[in-house]
Amino acid sequence: MDRDDRTDPFGYLSGPEWHARFPELGQFLGGWFSQDMPDEFPDHDAAVRDYSATTDPQLVARLTGELRELLALALEESDYALAMAEPGMEVDPPRPYSPSGWLVHLADGLGGFKADYGPGRASP
Repeated sequence: MDRDDRTDPFGYLSGPEWHARFPELGQFLGGWFSQDMPDEFPDHDAAVRDYSATTDPQLVARLTGELRELLALALEESDYALAMAEPGMEVDPPRPYSPSGWLVHLADGLGGFKADYGPGRASP
């Protein structure tokens, strides 16, 4: 059966193809949100903070771009759940988020510019 990439933007990808298209997303979801996540972190936000604190900023930027690319595919909610499970995410998104809602939350949180006002200066 032939699949048209334009009408089936996610479903045609095998595991290796998925990882090739979204490498940092795979590293993030599979590395920080495996079945061991509840033993390593008190909650999802703590895992995201750990990723941000221990990962090169260029890779965090790449993850943000990959999240936005995935969201731009405008998939069905069940396909977003599959897109999160494929690279190894073995926990559900935190409540009250749906899979796509949590991906948006991640993209917004990781992609936000954080100004450095220098010592002694308060942010506006």
